[in-house]
Amino acid sequence: MNVNLLYSDKDWVKTQSYYDWDSIYRDLGLQTIVDLSMSDLVMKGSRIMYITRPDKFLGDAMGKVMRVPLKTKEEILYRQEILKDCINNREIIEELYQLVATILDDWDQLGRKNKNNSGNKDSRAGLVTDIRVLSLLLPGMRSVRNLLKTKLDKLLSAGFQNLYNRMEEEFSPELEKNIELLLENISFYIDTLPHEKEKNKFTVNLPRISVECGIYDGLKFGDLKLAELESKISSIDPNGIIGKIQGSFGKLSNNSISLYNNPPIQEDVANLEFEVVSYVMSYCSEVLYSLGFFFDQLYFQIGFYRAAVNITRQLFRLNTDYCFPVVKEGDALSYEDLKEIVMLTEQKKDAVGNTGNIDGKILTVITGANQGGKSTFLRSVGIAQVMMQCGLVVGAKQYSSSIYPNFFTHFTRREDSAMNSGRLDEELKRMDRIVSHVGENSLILLNESFATTTEKEGSTIAYDIIKALKEEKVRILTVTHLLSFAQRMYDEVKDDKDTDVAFLSAEHLEDGTRTFKMIPHAPELTSFGLELYEMVLNNG
Repeated sequence: MNVNLLYSDKDWVKTQSYYDWDSIYRDLGLQTIVDLSMSDLVMKGSRIMYITRPDKFLGDAMGKVMRVPLKTKEEILYRQEILKDCINNREIIEELYQLVATILDDWDQLGRKNKNNSGNKDSRAGLVTDIRVLSLLLPGMRSVRNLLKTKLDKLLSAGFQNLYNRMEEEFSPELEKNIELLLENISFYIDTLPHEKEKNKFTVNLPRISVECGIYDGLKFGDLKLAELESKISSIDPNGIIGKIQGSFGKLSNNSISLYNNPPIQEDVANLEFEVVSYVMSYCSEVLYSLGFFFDQLYFQIGFYRAAVNITRQLFRLNTDYCFPVVKEGDALSYEDLKEIVMLTEQKKDAVGNTGNIDGKILTVITGANQGGKSTFLRSVGIAQVMMQCGLVVGAKQYSSSIYPNFFTHFTRREDSAMNSGRLDEELKRMDRIVSHVGENSLILLNESFATTTEKEGSTIAYDIIKALKEEKVRILTVTHLLSFAQRMYDEVKDDKDTDVAFLSAEHLEDGTRTFKMIPHAPELTSFGLELYEMVLNNG
C-alpha cells in the first residue's frame, strides 16, 4: 500500500538529486533551513511561549527531500496543496506524526532496525517476531485509518483524500478481520503462560496443538485434524467400560492425549508447531511487508510536511512574509519583497527584501557597490528556487519562476591549504564540471567567479564561458566585480529593446547609503571601495 503524499503516483525512493548538491547546500547555507525545520513553536494565543527541542528526524526528512527537485508544475502544486492542508490543520498532522512514531518505537523494541531478528523463516525467534510485528501493525493501521476518517472533512487535498480511499480499499474490514482471526489462531505460539490448569483437583496440561480423532461406526477412525484444545477430565466413571475406552483414545472432541513430559514427543510437537505456524505466516509475508513499508513511508512523508510547517512557523517568529510560489513556463523570474531567510535567521533581525521582474532574461548581470547586498540577493534567489522545487513556501510576498531541475552554484571560495593548484585552477575545474552537466532547463548562479586572477584575464574568461552558456539557453545570474566583462556585455545589447540580458545594480544613494536593494541599472565602473573604506574609518 502506497502513501503517495510526496508524489501522486509513487512513494519516496532515492532518486537523482541536484548535481553537486554539497556545493549548493554550502553556498546557499541550506543547513540553516534544515535547522529551522526541526523545531516547532509552542504558543499561547499569538504569544510565543518557547521553541521545542529539535527533532532530528524532521531535519533528516527535510534534507533528503530538498535535494531532489520536482520537475513538473503538477508535482509542485500537488505538494503545495497537501502543505496547505498541514498548515491549516497542524494539530491533526502532529497527532498523526506522533501516532506513527509510537508505533515505530514499539516496532523498534521488536528489532525493526536489526533485520537479523525478524523475517527469517528458518528462525523460531524470527517467526515469533513476525507474529508480534503483525499484531502491532494491524491495530496501528486501523488507528491511522480511523484518525483520517474522523478528520477527512478538514483534510481537503487530493493527497490525503486519496490516501484514505486507498486504505479503505486495500485495507478493508474483511481483510482486517481475516488477519485478526489468523493471529488469534496462532497466538499460542507466542503465549508465554504455563500450559496447565487446575481442574477437579487434578493438574492437566493444555496442549497448544492436539491431534484429535474420533471412533465412528464400524470402529473406524474419523478424520485426523489439528486443533488447539483444552484438555478436560471426564466426569464419566474412569473405571467403567466407556471410561476405559475414552481413557485410551480420548473423547471424540473434548479430550486429548498429552505426552507433555516425553522429551522426544515434545521435540516433535515443537517442530510441528513451528512448521504449521510458519506455513500459516507465509501467507502473511506480503501483508507484513506492505504494512511495514507503509508505516516507514508514512512516517518519513508526514515528517517532511511537519518540518515544512515548522519552517512557516519559524518565519512567523522572524516576522517574515512567506508565499506559495507560482510556477510559470519559459524563463520566468519575478519576486516581491524576496528575503534571504538564512541570513535573516542567523542575524535575528529583519532583512531588506527585493522586488523585481526579470522574466525572459537568460542572463542577469549584477554589479554595484561593495557590501551592497548583491551576494545576499543572489543567495535569496537560490534559496527560493530550491524551496519552490521541493514544494515548500518561499520567504517573499510573491515569487514566480520556471522550474530548473538542472541547478548549479559557483561561488568563490577561500583558498584551501589542501589545494594542489591555485584558486583559479580550482574555479575552472568546478566550472568545467558544471558545463559538462548542463542541459535543458538549467540555471547557474555565479558569485564573484573568476575574481582570483587579474581583472583583464578574469573578464576574458567570464565573457567566453558565460557567452557560450547563454547561446545554449542556459540561464545565468552572476554577481561580478569584473567591470570590463560587465561593460562588454552591456555594450553588446544596450541598443536592443528585446534583449534577453538584464543588468541590476546594488542601489547606492548620493550620500553613500546602501539600501541593499537591487535595481535595474547599467554596470557602474566602480565598486565604491574607497567610499566604503572611508565609512568604516569614520564609524571606527
